[in-house]
Order: sequence, then structure tokens, then C-alpha cells
Amino acid sequence: MENSKSMFIWAFLEAEALDNAKLKSEDEIEWDFSTKFEKSMEKLIKKNNTIKISTRRNIRKGLLAAIVAIIVLFTGLMSVTATRTPFIEFIKKVFPQFNQVSLSEESTPPVDRIETEYTLTALPEGFEVKEYQKDDFKVFTIWRDENNEEIVFSQKLLDTSFTVDNEHNYKELYINGHEAYYIEDESGAFLRWTDGYYWFTINVSKKYKDEIMILQKNISQKN
Repeated sequence: MENSKSMFIWAFLEAEALDNAKLKSEDEIEWDFSTKFEKSMEKLIKKNNTIKISTRRNIRKGLLAAIVAIIVLFTGLMSVTATRTPFIEFIKKVFPQFNQVSLSEESTPPVDRIETEYTLTALPEGFEVKEYQKDDFKVFTIWRDENNEEIVFSQKLLDTSFTVDNEHNYKELYINGHEAYYIEDESGAFLRWTDGYYWFTINVSKKYKDEIMILQKNISQKN
């Protein structure tokens, strides 16, 4: 039974092979397409080309957008690298007769010139400006009344080093979260403080030493 089945399959395959041998090859076949079929194929080919062109355009747009994004990111990184965050650190050296205060080498002051000028307000009655000096690095003003009492105000950059006398009535206090220095002697009073951008100094005669803190609280931008 098994042999009969095998012989039948073999005979069928042989007959199919003989029948297929009579068929023409692809090169021998003459194709005759209808006009409708040819138009449909032309539309399909054009549509395929349009898709390819659109795809190429989308790829170009995507590539251009990626390049622009990379440039923007790189520029941002360069800006961050070039812009250093301000860092302020003061160093105080104590000596027998004075203290020396300076800015540390690691510090990065927020400004390197006087960008905003300040002045004293709420001065005692009768005081007038007698001397005024200004450049990119400091502002210096003297007010004087009819009795030759003086009030002196200065504004300087943070990289200015200075000394303060510690032999008399010397106090260290905090103004605006920073250390400030107060000295009082027989001639008057002296106060130096910072707002994180500049050093400010007020000198007053002995008569007005009790008003020095009032003056400090009433400085303002000069118009």
C-alpha cells in the first residue's frame, strides 16, 4: 500500500513537470496590458516617488533641526562655562594694633567697576557737599556744615584691601549678612560694611557718632 502511494506521488510530479515544460519562459511571454492598468501603474509609481521625495525632505529637516539643537546646546554650555558664579570670601589678619581685611584669591566679585552709585540721604540739617570724586573704582563725597563738622562717605570695589584700628572702641558686627567694622575714638566714628557688591564707609565727627547707624540705613542709589 505504501509503495503504491509513493508511486502515485512520483507519477503525479512527473506529469506536472512534463506539463510545465510546455509553458513559455518569462522572456518568451509577450505582455499586453490594458490602458487602464498602465495608467494605474503610472499613478502608483508617481506616488511612490513623491513619498520618497517627502521622506528625503523630512530627513533633511530632522537633520537640520538636530544640528541647530546641538549648536544651541553647545553655545549654552560655553556660556555656562564662561560665566562664573560670584563667590565672595574675605580674609582677616589680626595684628597688635590693627586688622587687615582683603578678598581671597578664590573670590569672584560680582562687578569689576562701579555700576550703581550710592549716596547718603537723611543727612543732618545744614550739611552741603564740599567735595565729590568718582571714577570706575570708587566714589568719594564730603559734606560739611557751617561749623566745619564733616561727614565723609565712600564706595569702593570689593577687591579693595584695608586696615582697621583695633586699639580703641572696636566692634565687629553684621550688616546685610556680612561682617562690618565699627571704630570709635576721640575724633569721631568710622563704619565700614558691604552689600555683597561694594564696600561702603562712613566717617563722622564726634558730635554725630550716634547718628552713624542711621546714616548707614539711609543710603540710596544716586540719580
